[in-house]
Amino acid sequence: MAIVKRPGKFARAAGRCFAISLAINTENLSKIYSRDATGRPVGLIDLSLEVEEGQIFGLLGPNGSGKTTTLKLLLGLVFPTSGSGQIFGYPLGSNATKERIGFLPEGPYFYEHLNGIELLSFYGTLFGMGGSRLEARIEELLHLVGMWDRRFIRVRDYSRGMRQRIGAAQAMINDPDLLFLDELTSGLDPIGAMEMHELIMQLRDRGKTIFLCSHLLKDMEPLCDRVVILDRGEMCQSGAVEDLLRVENQCRLLLSNSSEELHQKLQASAQRTEVVGSHFEAYFTDQSAALAAAQEASAAGAVIEELGPHHRTLEEVFIEAVGGEK
Repeated sequence: MAIVKRPGKFARAAGRCFAISLAINTENLSKIYSRDATGRPVGLIDLSLEVEEGQIFGLLGPNGSGKTTTLKLLLGLVFPTSGSGQIFGYPLGSNATKERIGFLPEGPYFYEHLNGIELLSFYGTLFGMGGSRLEARIEELLHLVGMWDRRFIRVRDYSRGMRQRIGAAQAMINDPDLLFLDELTSGLDPIGAMEMHELIMQLRDRGKTIFLCSHLLKDMEPLCDRVVILDRGEMCQSGAVEDLLRVENQCRLLLSNSSEELHQKLQASAQRTEVVGSHFEAYFTDQSAALAAAQEASAAGAVIEELGPHHRTLEEVFIEAVGGEK
């Protein structure tokens, strides 16, 4: 048996060094379709990224930023102009990875005359599955995506949410290690989106690697461990979500039931303050100043609703990185 060494990097914990396996890595990956009127390349330009196994990874960007091209390159549906990439240590497009990945495109097409069981049975046979093993897998997946009670309904009678659910099931029919999900919650109502979020978290807890592609930032923020933001084919921001949202050297104190007199006192030590409805917000450049202000507020009878590092939203990070429409 040949042993394939997966690419990886090293991290330190408690003085020990251990390998981190990568599900995806690319180096200067490019796909150039043409050039615009200014001579600038149109497509994907020099993308280098790493996705660790077991992560939920988000690819963000406005329309035309290169998200779909990136997905096609990683799936081996198109070939790069230059650069390289690997999935589980194998070159992009390698047959060795295809049994280990699942893909749900945006707006998937299914045969309209099939019901849920027939549809999943069709996709299962493409992976050489059959018999009781396939039947058990279909039942498991239909329960997982909340479609078991609707298993005999024809695809032509599906709602948008039902199509997304059965699409997620077909992407998992082969029990993949890596799932590519394109705009998974687009068009779903809040309950449907919440259920899809829960499904993604369950998959991550089972050790799956999830690669999400979306422009719905509020959906991506609570889900993703790391994100990359593309703009006009180039990476303009990347990192752990927690790090990107944290505002360096700034603590936030949120108060309720606070007096105008207290506000004036805190304004002297705060970097800035703001009144939002019935709440008073104060921002400080260091933790000690924020703690001293919190103690003063508590002594004055105010209620401390929140005290800690100030965080931005992913939408704010996105707008700052992309700089609005160009």
